[in-house]
Amino acid sequence: MAKIPLEIINTSELFIGSQWRQPASSSTVEVMSPHSGKLIARLPEATIADAQLAVDAAAGVWDEGGWADLAPSNRAEFAQRWLDALRAKFEALSAANAGQTGMPLTLAEAMTDSGLVLVEDALALATTIEFVEHRETATGAVEIHREAIGPTLVIGTYNGPVSGLGMSVVPALLMGNPVILKLPPENYLVGAVIAAAAHEAGFPEGVLSIFAADADVSKYLVAHERLSAVHFTGGTKIGAEVASVAASRIARVTLELGGKTAAIVADDVDLDEVLPVLVGGAVSNQGQMCIASSRILVSSERHDELVARLVESFKALKIGDPLDPKTEYGPLAAERVRDRSLAFIERAIAEGATLEYGGDVPEGLTEGIYLRPALLTGVKNSMEIAQEEVFGPVYSVIRYDDIEDAIRIANDSKYGLYGTIFTNDPQVASLVSSKVRVGQFSIGGRFPSLAAPYGGMKQSGYGRVGGLEGMLEMSNIKVILPAAEAGAAV
Repeated sequence: MAKIPLEIINTSELFIGSQWRQPASSSTVEVMSPHSGKLIARLPEATIADAQLAVDAAAGVWDEGGWADLAPSNRAEFAQRWLDALRAKFEALSAANAGQTGMPLTLAEAMTDSGLVLVEDALALATTIEFVEHRETATGAVEIHREAIGPTLVIGTYNGPVSGLGMSVVPALLMGNPVILKLPPENYLVGAVIAAAAHEAGFPEGVLSIFAADADVSKYLVAHERLSAVHFTGGTKIGAEVASVAASRIARVTLELGGKTAAIVADDVDLDEVLPVLVGGAVSNQGQMCIASSRILVSSERHDELVARLVESFKALKIGDPLDPKTEYGPLAAERVRDRSLAFIERAIAEGATLEYGGDVPEGLTEGIYLRPALLTGVKNSMEIAQEEVFGPVYSVIRYDDIEDAIRIANDSKYGLYGTIFTNDPQVASLVSSKVRVGQFSIGGRFPSLAAPYGGMKQSGYGRVGGLEGMLEMSNIKVILPAAEAGAAV
């Protein structure tokens, strides 16, 4: 199969207020290939001045009521046209995601497909919502209205730009909120494709802005008094800063933050069956996934066997150009990710861990941002490498004594996003899934359900995206008290 070509869309304008506009400055950014290190494109840089234009556009349409006052079915028509345009750009979306972030094309295609399914699901869920509900309460009849919150900022993460559309952006729009989607610098290419599809959908002026930018723009937007809600996906440290700034102006906040997934391998499983799923859950997108199985828990009896099999599996990965459909493992999204991963490995070894495999640059791929998956043994759960999210290809194998000990280790973490167990025993599966404190738990390594309410516990965040609960989180509740009947008690 041949490499998929990259399509560069709109190299001179930014999508602000539902329109392509000239940027506020002439400054540009260089988009580099993480595979070759070569220049892909020069694109306009979104600055704070451009962010202010996006806020002005969203605030304007909010103040006029032009979007929130539309019937839900009318808002859905625009979202449906956007979905249709995104589907028509499936290949361009996937290639742009792979070409700039290093995500292998087959995974990028799967992520694009699942993201579009989530948009479709949001459209279906919106038809089930009672925007006005009549209810009898202990103190009389009331009307419960679900209304828009106001201009909403969605800050996405580079590993799931299309998924974020279905989990946050489209639900916010369907509930009547103007939206500013601010993507990270690693999403310049895919962001432009997403924006081009939104332009084809013909959203009313002011309703939707989409652009990638650096952290200074994010900070400016999070602090902006005209933005009523912030949906942030990213690291826990930055998420805490977002929450703190938003709290100072009592803005609504939803946080989908980091994770430190414990993948528990029980003694009763066949490793031939488990390994493909276990390895996939670890190295998918080179470990740049909040749900990556970065802590692999195994009994002392099977420890050596599992480590040997993991090394074999890591060695067998086809590493290379993310735009080659045969590639299983690509480059990292940015130099800082590799630098951070290498620093974690160095400190883990200094604490007493052993590097069993990887942690180096593959031969022949020195021009890109490559790092072989690193497998560490001799890791204690108290070590930094077991406690902090790397968001890179560094994996710890941790011994447990029995299943109760495995549960203890899994819960000995400030994170609580996702967990999994591999077992053939339904009773063990039920016990562990009920005891591990995470937002989603999988039996058998299934990828999280993003169409169900998705989010974490503890320092993995609060609030939910996806599913009906995520949709309702994009709304305010107003209670209207009808006039009391003559003679009624008050």
